[in-house]
Amino acid sequence: MDIGYVFWGAGSQGALAADVFEACHSKDEGIYGYIDNHRTGAFKGYGIVSCDSCTAHKLVITVDNSQLITDILSKARNIGYEYIYWFTGVRNKETGNFLDDYCVDCSGWGSLILPQAEIHVVDYCNLNCRGCTHFSPIFEKVLPDTAGRLKDIEILKSKFSHIVKFFLLGGEPFLNPDINTYITETRRLLPDTMIQIVTNGLLIPKLDAGILKTLHDNDIVVSISEYLPTHKIINQIIRKLEENSIRYIIRSFDSKMVFNKPLSLAADSKYEKKCISNGCVNIWNGKIARCPTLMYIERFNKVFGTRLPDIGIYDLNELDGERILEIISETVPLCGHCVSNDIEWGRCGTTPELEDFAERD
Repeated sequence: MDIGYVFWGAGSQGALAADVFEACHSKDEGIYGYIDNHRTGAFKGYGIVSCDSCTAHKLVITVDNSQLITDILSKARNIGYEYIYWFTGVRNKETGNFLDDYCVDCSGWGSLILPQAEIHVVDYCNLNCRGCTHFSPIFEKVLPDTAGRLKDIEILKSKFSHIVKFFLLGGEPFLNPDINTYITETRRLLPDTMIQIVTNGLLIPKLDAGILKTLHDNDIVVSISEYLPTHKIINQIIRKLEENSIRYIIRSFDSKMVFNKPLSLAADSKYEKKCISNGCVNIWNGKIARCPTLMYIERFNKVFGTRLPDIGIYDLNELDGERILEIISETVPLCGHCVSNDIEWGRCGTTPELEDFAERD
């Protein structure tokens, strides 16, 4: 084998990449090895190799974390790799070719890359989970200004050469009757980005044919959070998506039965500090923040009469891309209130209470 593939990342995504490759790769190419700073020896029957020993090969980044993808891409370019791809883990096409079906060419991503960002398609939800980091149960059932939120995406896009992942979420995004517009316009603005709709999936079996076609035609990945009510109809959800050739990811039932109550009113809480939204850059009504909990803390304070710190929410128009990359890595005063406090998944009552989202300690 003269020219082959080297996979950067020997974890679960890397294992999946090997399985997929072995099922559909060209016979005259093979896997040269894996690059992984945390392993030695071999992985999936292939050797662990140094990153600078195989630049003649095609490099496939086999991790899912958006920040890691960006970091590895930068390092690989500096080392001298000419052909760099990202294995998404989700089938894009069905040609029988590994690169075409499962990978994205990173050559056009440029140098100022935002790993990921998200926007609410709607602020409220039909499930209303206790511990929701977006505080969806305490938002009024009012639809947002579609044009305004799409403008936010356009402004964000203008500040970067590429955005690796972009999430349309909420709330429950399929509650918005204008969802087709969000899908088509976001894809127009971000033609090469992996766009995901994050949903509890409950409305999917009843989606009309037009929405399903829009999801398929715009290459949207549906990311399903399998809460207990979702779990009960998960086969119906999967069947509907597969019948319409829509790509999907399931965040499994087992992982969704335990939630984290995200906040303590005290900065010196008895609970261990924990960040569960790191990197979830949120844009909303002309503003940007490093995470949804910070972005929507003003709503929390208004509803419950608290004074948790809201420093770190910026005007989207006032920041350039480099400054945005800085702020998403900076801690803010609210970080001192984010804690590890596992609770059993459940729904808020008719009137959500402060204790659904925070501890008073």
